[in-house]
Amino acid sequence: MRAFSRGLVFFIACAFAPAPVWAIPSDVTHYGKAIVIAQPDETSTLSGIELFVRAGLDRQTPHENGLAALVAECVLRTSVGKPAAPLRDAVAHLGGSLTYTVDGTDVRFYAEGLSRNVPSGVLPLLTEALRAPDFSVPTLAAARTALDRKIADNQRLPLTVGMEMLNSAFFVNSDAGLPQFGLPSTLAAQTAAGAEAFYRANYRRDGAVVSAVGALSNLPTTQLEALLDVLPAGSSSPASVSLSSLRGASRHLVAHRDINVPWLVAQFPAPSIGSRDFGPMLVLSAFLERATSEVAENPTVTTVPFADRAVGTFYNFDTQPANVVLYINGGFGDPSRPFATALSVVQIFARSKLAGDIGSLKTAAAGNYLQTATTLEDRAWLAGVFAMQSGSADYVSGALNAIERVTPADLQRVARAYLSNPTVAIVLPRDESLPPT
Repeated sequence: MRAFSRGLVFFIACAFAPAPVWAIPSDVTHYGKAIVIAQPDETSTLSGIELFVRAGLDRQTPHENGLAALVAECVLRTSVGKPAAPLRDAVAHLGGSLTYTVDGTDVRFYAEGLSRNVPSGVLPLLTEALRAPDFSVPTLAAARTALDRKIADNQRLPLTVGMEMLNSAFFVNSDAGLPQFGLPSTLAAQTAAGAEAFYRANYRRDGAVVSAVGALSNLPTTQLEALLDVLPAGSSSPASVSLSSLRGASRHLVAHRDINVPWLVAQFPAPSIGSRDFGPMLVLSAFLERATSEVAENPTVTTVPFADRAVGTFYNFDTQPANVVLYINGGFGDPSRPFATALSVVQIFARSKLAGDIGSLKTAAAGNYLQTATTLEDRAWLAGVFAMQSGSADYVSGALNAIERVTPADLQRVARAYLSNPTVAIVLPRDESLPPT
């Protein structure tokens, strides 16, 4: 604890060198009730396109769990081009890649390739698949098999298991907390007719976003709009559902998996991008990670991927409602001890008057945030999220200016408002005598 206290004093008292704030050049076009964003970067040899469609987890009922992912998987398996090939393979043949993500409200398709191939090859192929996706029985069966493998893989990842447990309790009166790929039992019940009905009902133009980044000189906005024209006009609605909120003082969830060490994953409510509390929460999430890491005597001096870190936080400001997650890998000992100590420090932090400069906290927060905007995919995603939530696609100066405006009083107010009552998921090594959980 003494070593941690010295580190905390140094962390808060260091002089602050203001982070450079710059605007991301982008062209935002409102295409009816959809949005088209272009971030030109002519220094890049690649271009990326992210399509957001309001067809995420909250559009499916619990007995349809996995249907959103099943539909997206079928789109990637639809035969396109001449000679005909599955969309994902056809894009790969052009030297590109195509992936999808299903989150609480949206399904996102991300295509990336050589800039010269995107306008003439990658984008037309994606447009063709979305115009007439294949929901035949063989395609659906292959898609279901692929999702079953992804589900099995996820069950071996403690962080994913913990997040699924927490999300199921966090998203009240919404199916946004259902597992991304569904469950084998619910997937087995989905039919080709059901997949096609879900597609027709939810793949709509209203609320959709196309976000392009890279060398875009040969990619006119009209071609990005043509991708939206494939989607019928109109909007979709979330499934009507009523879920009971998690009650009680402890709010602890426990699961057992085939892992070597215990993991602790904690979730806190958090403000959205448009809130005045957005900047303070960016700073506090960086502080929470630093504090917990030092308590656990596991400081990091280089950038390490999330899955490889013993301690980490991520601020899910793109979800509705937003949340902050802290996870601790128990490889160095009981993960509940550093978590409890760090949480106590945060509470002291919230109640005590801060002395000294908070510049180093802001610097850490700015650095953490900028690490999320390094790849073309990151940049396309962030531009889309900010455009939908704040009206501006400038995700760099929007966040860094919010961090720069943070005061000590802001930190204390936001810590009191959001970081006092987490929900905790504990993922433990499985005892062979216990039934699966």
